Amino acid sequence: MPKDPSKTEKATPRRRQKAREEGQVLKSQDVPVAFSLISVSLVLIFYFPFAFKKLTALFYYAISQSTYLDLSPILATSTYVFFFLVFPVFLILFVVGVLGNIIQFGFVFTFKTLIPKISNINPITGVQRIFSLKTLFETIKSSLKLVVAAIVGYYAVVHVLSDFSSLSFLPLKDEIYLFARDSVLLFFVFGLLSVPIAAIDYLFRRWEYEENLKMSKQEVKEERKQQEGHPLVKSAIRRRQREIAMKRMMAEVPKADVVITNPTHYAVALKYERGKWRAPKVVAKGVDSVALKIREIAIENGVPIEENPELARTLYETCDVGDYIPEELYRAVARILAKIYRRKGKLS
Repeated sequence: MPKDPSKTEKATPRRRQKAREEGQVLKSQDVPVAFSLISVSLVLIFYFPFAFKKLTALFYYAISQSTYLDLSPILATSTYVFFFLVFPVFLILFVVGVLGNIIQFGFVFTFKTLIPKISNINPITGVQRIFSLKTLFETIKSSLKLVVAAIVGYYAVVHVLSDFSSLSFLPLKDEIYLFARDSVLLFFVFGLLSVPIAAIDYLFRRWEYEENLKMSKQEVKEERKQQEGHPLVKSAIRRRQREIAMKRMMAEVPKADVVITNPTHYAVALKYERGKWRAPKVVAKGVDSVALKIREIAIENGVPIEENPELARTLYETCDVGDYIPEELYRAVARILAKIYRRKGKLS
């Protein structure tokens, strides 16, 4: 299928995660096959003498028991021996096959790959797949496998024919043993030769996978918007947060002990709870219109207002809402609070 020329950007982590959730993973079928061929052939090379000895013993046992009418002991013993010999090989084959896939893409569990896609039954798409680069690669790879099999088979036949004259003088058991051993070695050679084919296939699948995941600049931009939020939505959220914070701050002004002003440009509301707080706290502050609003609320609720331009500016610049005032301002604020407490009769 021709690639969309607009998709020039590498896939983002979110795009890769989404593809993985849909079952689109980097996978080469030849990698687990190569692993399985080599692993099983290595196991057979070391396992074969033991297995051949067991099979030979089974054969002699079957011959010795064949004169009896009851064949059930022969069948039971044969079943047990074959299961005992074949099960380890199939277990290793299964484990290696699974590991061959896990090392490529890990664990993926999804049913989305089972859902039929309309594009798979589209005749135009089907024709495009026939003449695609992937089909050409599969053809070349299959031809390469056939050539390798032909070469290995040829040399195997030549080796067997060269030893045929010497094998004819050996006992039948030894002939079978040597023939089976050569077959296992031939199987191992096929496994070794499948490794470079699997490597080539994996590299091609990796390139194809990355190409299919590529995104257009517009897709990258849209994904970033979805992750970070639309600018208008983000600004609306920030505006709403500021409004909530402003309402919460203004609700603290009536509880303040004093509002220190500039008198019009700055306004800082202070509150002090003796015995609980180590120092007065800033419960509200603002400049210009916010400062005027603080003054209005303070007047409405009878909160004392003290004009001290220098102290108001210093408090505004050095403290945030909720902060204790700094130690260097203790004396100046204490004088103001003491005056207010005397006025209200709270100072003991």
